[in-house]
Amino acid sequence: MLPVLFALIAPAVAQDDLAEFSAADQTTEAVEEADTDLSAELGGAFVSGNAVYYSLNASLAFAHRWTMNKLALSGGANYSSGKIDGDGDGVLSDSERDLANQELARKFFGDLRYDRYLTDKDALYAWVGALHDPYAGYSARIHEQVGYARTLVDSDTTRLGAEVGIDWAEEFFTEAQADGTDFLETSDTYENVLAGRIGVAFTHAFNDSVSFSDTAETYVNVVNPADTRVLNTAALTSKLSDRFSLKVSNQLTFDNVPVEGFRKVDQTTMATFVASIF
Repeated sequence: MLPVLFALIAPAVAQDDLAEFSAADQTTEAVEEADTDLSAELGGAFVSGNAVYYSLNASLAFAHRWTMNKLALSGGANYSSGKIDGDGDGVLSDSERDLANQELARKFFGDLRYDRYLTDKDALYAWVGALHDPYAGYSARIHEQVGYARTLVDSDTTRLGAEVGIDWAEEFFTEAQADGTDFLETSDTYENVLAGRIGVAFTHAFNDSVSFSDTAETYVNVVNPADTRVLNTAALTSKLSDRFSLKVSNQLTFDNVPVEGFRKVDQTTMATFVASIF
C-alpha cells in the first residue's frame, strides 16, 4: 500500500477518520496563486453540584492549494472526566465525591491527505490517518487509503461530491476488564483490514450566515463483507463574524462487527466555537 501511496504523491512533489473527507468542500479548479486555510474549533462543558464532570473537545484543520494540488492536515481530541455513581443509586454520596475523577472518554485522531486534480471535477487522492479511542476498543487504528474523487454539483450555494477508494487498516485493540472498571488495557489481539470505501459529501448555504453539511462514508471488508463500518457527520454552522462561527455537529459511527466487548454504535454531539485563523 505504501508504494502505491508514494507513486501517487511523487509526480506532484506532495479520512470515515483526518483531512476529514469532504469532496464537496474541495475547490477543484486550478488556482494561479497558492491558497491556504487554517481553522480551529473548541468546545466543552463543566458541571458541578449534584453531578460532577467536565468535557473538552478541540480540533485543528489546515489546507493548502496550489495549481492542481491540495494538501490537507487535520486532527483533534475529545476528553471527559467526572465523579462516578459507583453504587448506582442515582446520587453522588460524600464518599463517592471524595474519590478522584474517573476518566469517561479519551479520543485522539489525525489525518493527512493529498489530492492531485486531473480535471476541474476529477482527482486522485492519498490519505493516511490514525485514531486512539480506547473506549471504542481501539488502542490504535492506523489506515492508508488511495482513491478517486468526483465533484458532482458545484454551484454558489450547493456542493456535492463522491469518492471511491481502497483502505488498508492496522487495528490494535483494547479489552474490557472483568470488573468493568478499566477499558484501557491493550489486548493481544491485532488485525489487518482491507476494505472498499464509498463516500458522499454535501454542503448547502442557506444564506451568507447559515450553512449545513453532511458527510457519509461506508467501509466494507473485502474478506468479510459482514464487517461493515458506516461513518456520518452532520453539522449546522452559523457565522458570527468574518472570522468566528458557532457549529453544532453530530458524529455517528456504526460498526457491524465491533471490537469484542464493545457496542456497535457510537455518537457524539457537540457545540463548538470555530475560529478561521486565515
